Amino acid sequence: MLRCMMAGAALLLALATLNPTQAQQSANHTSESTGDSASLSESQKVQQLINCVRNMKEATFIRNGSSYTCQQAADHLQAKWEKHQQEVKTATNFIDALASKSGMSGKPYQIRFADGRTVNCSEVLHQELAKMKQ
Repeated sequence: MLRCMMAGAALLLALATLNPTQAQQSANHTSESTGDSASLSESQKVQQLINCVRNMKEATFIRNGSSYTCQQAADHLQAKWEKHQQEVKTATNFIDALASKSGMSGKPYQIRFADGRTVNCSEVLHQELAKMKQ
């Protein structure tokens, strides 16, 4: 990622000698393609959070007392996001409104890690979102 950012910076320096508007447009595109979290839209942040769950290894997602794979959990969160994205405008709101607890039972979603720790999903996702903002 550092190489991508350095290549992007070199490209921006080259473009800066052209046209300021073109340089800014290229800067925006470069930031998006390198995954610079400062330039991520809220929707992109939500997608990254869902992918974080999807890519957890040796973890179990617990919803309403039943165990699911992280792939199944991510699919569930994706479906909730797609259904409610018009009302949910930020990644923080996504975590708090959709990815923290069951809408049916009110029970918190949890993640059980390989070491036996069980943590509320909201805690894990808020930590991941904070990492994106650094």
